[in-house]
Amino acid sequence: MVEPVSVDLLVHAEFVYPVDAAMNVIPDGEVAIKDGAILYCGRRKPEGHWQTGRVVGGSGFAALPGFVNCHSHTASVIFRSQTDDHVAKTALLDVAFRLEKDITEEEWGLCAMLGTAEMIRAGITTINDIWYAPERLATLVAQSGLRAQLAYKVFDVKLENLRDGDYSHYPDIGERRLADGIAFAQTWNGRAEGRITTRIGTHATDTCSQTLLQTARDEATRLGFGLHIHCAQSSAEVDEIRARHGCGPVTYLDRIGYLGDDTVLAHLVFATDDEFKLIAKANAPYAHASTIYPRRGRYPDLAKILKHGIRTGLATDWMLNDPFEAMRYALNGARMVAGSPQALSCDDALYLQTMGAARVLGLENQIGSLEEAKYADLILVDIDQPHLQPYYGSSAALVYYARASDVKVSIVDGKIIMDNRNIPGLPADLGVDAIRDATPRWRSQLQRYGSRAVYGEGCTCW
Repeated sequence: MVEPVSVDLLVHAEFVYPVDAAMNVIPDGEVAIKDGAILYCGRRKPEGHWQTGRVVGGSGFAALPGFVNCHSHTASVIFRSQTDDHVAKTALLDVAFRLEKDITEEEWGLCAMLGTAEMIRAGITTINDIWYAPERLATLVAQSGLRAQLAYKVFDVKLENLRDGDYSHYPDIGERRLADGIAFAQTWNGRAEGRITTRIGTHATDTCSQTLLQTARDEATRLGFGLHIHCAQSSAEVDEIRARHGCGPVTYLDRIGYLGDDTVLAHLVFATDDEFKLIAKANAPYAHASTIYPRRGRYPDLAKILKHGIRTGLATDWMLNDPFEAMRYALNGARMVAGSPQALSCDDALYLQTMGAARVLGLENQIGSLEEAKYADLILVDIDQPHLQPYYGSSAALVYYARASDVKVSIVDGKIIMDNRNIPGLPADLGVDAIRDATPRWRSQLQRYGSRAVYGEGCTCW
């Protein structure tokens, strides 16, 4: 008689989506987990093959890798509904950059808790975040069980002055923020049982001087940290870089030696075909934040970016932390730009939100697919929902029809961090009460800064 194989956790599912090279779908499948890693992923073994203390899932569930969010601002939920009717320039310069300076670290922590909970409940198991008060987010990541790459937002302009065209650079601001970013990166790298790693987060090509960008690159290389930057995201950024350096933002980063295979580039909305070639040559990865671009009325040519062989993954960016929406927006946006439904497939979208995004972060050998020896980061989706039935099992069933609220179980490092949508590592109210208490002050500030969506005096809708 063969002895049963001891495992820590067994995940059963009506359909398993490993996101392997063949993009197979496994009916009546299971994932066996031992010591935080995947021991087996495939068809269900006969009864008695495994010895385990707990089984989750079963009929009515789909199992797939946890979603990887390769560019995020978890605490940016504070801007929800306040920039959605603005063009990109005014959304950032008139509203966001002016309010950011008024928010306390405690308030950023409250917003980070809300964003962290939202991401976990949406099936995101790994984030790559750049923002203020990263220590607050790092603490929440450690408590909640999430996996993360984190960076402090480094710049040397006064962001609130950019609306007036004032791009003056202040070396003291840059030196201080870079020092703080390096200190954060060194303190938190490898924490939370290795789930937290860190980057140097230079904000953007136009908000960092050349000296600051080159110093950040030198320090990142010396210390072994990756870089994270917004690039070619707005016409204002492109105009500023062209005026100062006579080229586009990507070309500029290449000329000053900043680009590298460890440099996560977010957006590339205004990048040119020649710049795509530079990115591919440097093997720099690209974070595609699909849900934000249609709001601004301009969508990057995702199909062309992929044809250049650029490592690409999907990201939420800010305010809407829903990977299902990100996949749908990516599909619809790419197809609209190309004028063809064949520009991107549902398999492509699922890959970009899992393995693609893991490759962007350099974690493709650890997460992003359900394969033996990888970390056991996976989610269970309840497919017994009216909007998902009849469920035929193809990736389109998930990508086009599933919702964030369908995610019931989330597992990171083999540990259940969300069970039936409860997140034991976070407070029961997820900080909502404190957010509601702070909202009146934020609303008042936003009104002063010209937000168009605040109910009350000055609202253009009434």
